[in-house]
Amino acid sequence: MKLFSCFAILHGLIFVSNLHAEEIAIIVNETGPLVNLSEITIRDIYLGEKKFEGGVRIEAINYPEGPVKDAFFQAVLKMTSREFKLHWTKKLFGEGGELPLTETDPRDIIEAVKKKRGAIGYVMKGELRDSKGVKVIKGVSR
Repeated sequence: MKLFSCFAILHGLIFVSNLHAEEIAIIVNETGPLVNLSEITIRDIYLGEKKFEGGVRIEAINYPEGPVKDAFFQAVLKMTSREFKLHWTKKLFGEGGELPLTETDPRDIIEAVKKKRGAIGYVMKGELRDSKGVKVIKGVSR
């Protein structure tokens, strides 16, 4: 019984560490103009500072609330979810603009990026089962 308990705990720890180590993939439409983007440019897109690339309107898409979104915000935007919301509240009242879209399911993010040439989003790398139509431009560790 002790051996089984130890095995179960070890298996759980391995699963959690693999989940934590999984990479976030920043994706764009494979035929769109968003290629070779730096983290600074990606940050500018998500903060509403960069709106067009090659004459194409950029549409940023967010992951649903949770640890993936928080990790992306920390690693790429260098801010918390709360700071992001505060930034956009100030921006919308001061300058106007459009808040990045938030999809409720990673598959919807992938589909939106496939359909829109100027779309950019992020998903867990393991969620990219059928990556036809999207291109991974950057990986971010969680």
